[in-house]
Amino acid sequence: MIPLVFLFLTLFNHEVYGRARWTEAQANAWFQSQTYIMGSQYITSDAGNQLEMFQNDTFNPTLIDYELGLAESLGMTTMRIFLHDLAYSQDPTGFKSRLETLLQICSKHGIKPLLTIFDSCWNAFPKAGKQPEPITGVMLSDIVGTYANDARVLGWDLWNEPGNAFNATQNAALEQLLPQVFDWALSVDPTQPVTAGIWAGLNGVVPSIQINNSDIMSFHNYDPASNFEGMIKTMQQFNRPIICTEYMARTRGSSFITHLPIGKQYNIGMINWGFVNGKTQNNYPWDSWQNPYTTYQPYLWFHEVFRNDGTPYMVEEAQVIKRLNGCPKGLKSTAASLKGLTCYNAYTTPLNSTDAAAACAKTYSNLGIIGSAAQNTDVINYVSANFSSCDKFYIGLYQDAYGGYDWPMAGWTYDNSAYVNWKTGYPTNDTTAKCVVLNKDGTWTNQACSTPQCYICSY
Repeated sequence: MIPLVFLFLTLFNHEVYGRARWTEAQANAWFQSQTYIMGSQYITSDAGNQLEMFQNDTFNPTLIDYELGLAESLGMTTMRIFLHDLAYSQDPTGFKSRLETLLQICSKHGIKPLLTIFDSCWNAFPKAGKQPEPITGVMLSDIVGTYANDARVLGWDLWNEPGNAFNATQNAALEQLLPQVFDWALSVDPTQPVTAGIWAGLNGVVPSIQINNSDIMSFHNYDPASNFEGMIKTMQQFNRPIICTEYMARTRGSSFITHLPIGKQYNIGMINWGFVNGKTQNNYPWDSWQNPYTTYQPYLWFHEVFRNDGTPYMVEEAQVIKRLNGCPKGLKSTAASLKGLTCYNAYTTPLNSTDAAAACAKTYSNLGIIGSAAQNTDVINYVSANFSSCDKFYIGLYQDAYGGYDWPMAGWTYDNSAYVNWKTGYPTNDTTAKCVVLNKDGTWTNQACSTPQCYICSY
């Protein structure tokens, strides 16, 4: 992470009036009304911190639109976005205008951001000298108040890791300040939930403030799967919706493949740290503060979903994210599947088989793989109901050099015991007909691979 200036706030006695903390019933009703909450911490790849992201000269809506399009392609529904007091204090009107632009782009891509106001943990290297001018709850009340009734905002993460790297004096001040932060937020009657994530256990004054004032529970966890699941069970005691607002550090045993299925099983929101690799260099592990990776890359990226060129760091991870997000804009087959492939998307632009396979690869998919009669029926029902203009669709089965038929995945070869649904008289012996199509009646036929055809992708 890139260090940011610590937000010094003024303590003062004041009276605030606004809504009360949500009841358990209110919080759970809100959660039930949301689509499944999954996303990433987001900062543009050309920004080193959120100040650079939100300053007028470096705000980049074109890049935001592109990168949130990547999030949409995975079916993500939220992004956790840090704001910055300096960008606000320099130009409150301009800052809010840029935030409005960001929200418009988020809405375009079906994303409701979780906005984070204050932060403790990025002040890794405080320096002597003149410190920032104190701020009060003005920014918080203004920003939350402006968007208090805005359905485009998922919620308010009021303080990231309160107390991280604080000394005793700072912690004492925090114990007085944090309740006021919740009061300031609630004073403007937000229709969205407020929270502050547990990050270092449940014991102590500050965690008690977080627990007793949050509408919904949130937490950070970068531990292996068993500890992660244990933390979920611990958080369930509060009978409120849960969002894990930070996880995914591959070399610590926290990954999409290991943790997302657990989060889905317990129906908690999941927000990982890092999205597109860039100036924040979140692909490097935490020890890079002390041991810069100047001569070599880490053998396994720590954070991040996408490379800077927009391709996934791991295609398998992208597929898991899409599957657990309900197979966006496609079919989620409930049939038993081979290799865990349960999602299908059909496309009506006719392409030859090679180009169709390449188009599938761009969506982190293979040309359609069908492993059972039940899956075949699901796919036929899906294309019949939604794609009446196409009579045939390329699937992934193809004839290899030895005359057998293979699926387009390494190590997965067709044999006589595998499911097939050839039309009577097929496959033919035509040596030019090496590709396979699914017909509207559910049967399969082979044909020339050069013939343009609609196609089906699966993952």
